[in-house]
Amino acid sequence: MRRPLRSLSTLLFLLALAIGQSAATAEYQLPELGTPADTVLSPDEERQIGAEVFETLRERGGVIEDPLLDGYLNDLGVRLMSSSSGTRFAPNIMLVDNPTINAFTVPGGHIAVFSGLVLTAGNESELAGVIAHEIAHATQRHIAQMVAAQTGNSLTAIAGFIAGALLGAVDPQLGAAVMTAGIAGAAQNAINYTRMHEREADRIALETLQRAEIDPRGMIGFFEKLQRRAGGSPSRQFEFLRTHPMTAERISAIKNRLQSLPAGPTGQSDSEAFRLARARLAGLQGVTGLDLNDQADRYRQAVTAQGGGRHEEAIDLLEPLHEREPGNRWFALPLAHALNDDGQRDRADRVLNDLIALYPNDPTLLRVEVDWMLDRGNAEAAFRRARKAVETQPDDPQAALALSRAASATDRPLEHHEQLGRYFLLRDNLVAAHQELESAYTFTADNPRAQARIDSMLEDIERQAGQTDEQAGNGDDY
Repeated sequence: MRRPLRSLSTLLFLLALAIGQSAATAEYQLPELGTPADTVLSPDEERQIGAEVFETLRERGGVIEDPLLDGYLNDLGVRLMSSSSGTRFAPNIMLVDNPTINAFTVPGGHIAVFSGLVLTAGNESELAGVIAHEIAHATQRHIAQMVAAQTGNSLTAIAGFIAGALLGAVDPQLGAAVMTAGIAGAAQNAINYTRMHEREADRIALETLQRAEIDPRGMIGFFEKLQRRAGGSPSRQFEFLRTHPMTAERISAIKNRLQSLPAGPTGQSDSEAFRLARARLAGLQGVTGLDLNDQADRYRQAVTAQGGGRHEEAIDLLEPLHEREPGNRWFALPLAHALNDDGQRDRADRVLNDLIALYPNDPTLLRVEVDWMLDRGNAEAAFRRARKAVETQPDDPQAALALSRAASATDRPLEHHEQLGRYFLLRDNLVAAHQELESAYTFTADNPRAQARIDSMLEDIERQAGQTDEQAGNGDDY
């Protein structure tokens, strides 16, 4: 038997805190997790920690899993990250199902955006301003800087920060309490340090927006909108303003930077993709009363109808949109789903196949194609399709996930666990990847090549985790 992989110490603490304590009884005391105050997280460690936190968030629920919305937010994230300065990460933006107007960053470029923030933003530049601000926290490695500045244990600071982010997605007040307990070496110093980071994130975000050719004025416009709605009352402060205090000094600094810009448009302020993303989110959540144009409102109605099982109504609303823009995935993919759910499989397949012809390597379309094959009892065909996708796109986590599902349906446990392990590995979740690859290893007795392949992957993961443990100063062996 192989030695079980130890999770990151921070994740173990995080899970214990999240599961073992309730909001009513928690005594927010952080344990001694062991390293000197000058320990600094590496970018790889940040990326791994963030991936594990986000996977835990998904397991806890409250995350909107929608491929079109995920694609839009992460495409915007890539555009902004590639225009930012500092340490760049592959952005991973998660949409949290919460009407609160907020967003937060966890290590390694992982950003949670609340549904309330997307619905409140009036245009793409307002949303992009918030995301650019959060990306600046990641690229400037503010979390690692805060850890390095502590006089106590660095992993304690990490654990407190991440626990606050995780619990804050469920209960913002609880999250803020844990975060404060975790990262404050001295309360006043922590507050001043946070303000310094906020100012730097503002500056970097404005520069990022300019380089991405997105109007930076949307950033201050959104902040001022929240302040006007709050009306100066602390009891009405939106959560984003609590976690990102907009002092008069910060607003003045942003305005001074904006005044140096040339008059007139300084970049894109809106896009059809944002309007449709906002309409889709409203439709999924049954939100009405938004300021939408005719096309976006028709789309919102279609999404609501499809979610309510009114497939014929959804088809009637979507078909004119699809006919005008047949290559638009926002219209074509929901239409294909509505047709399939209505029993019109031949028409659904034609719409989907037309999309696949336009976007042959799109992971979302692959997932739909494989799912439909499985639902229709064509498991072997689904396995062959997913295996071909993995061969041509070996670094695509969605392809690995599709092959895992198809392998499970065709009673191939080795391939099922191996591909699920690869999926987690591609998403930087070393602990979950190790667990799945361990399961795959148990099916390799008669397959020396697979045994050697999986053993090599396990050793690589253990080596990475071992380096993390050594840097954490935790020498206990389990």
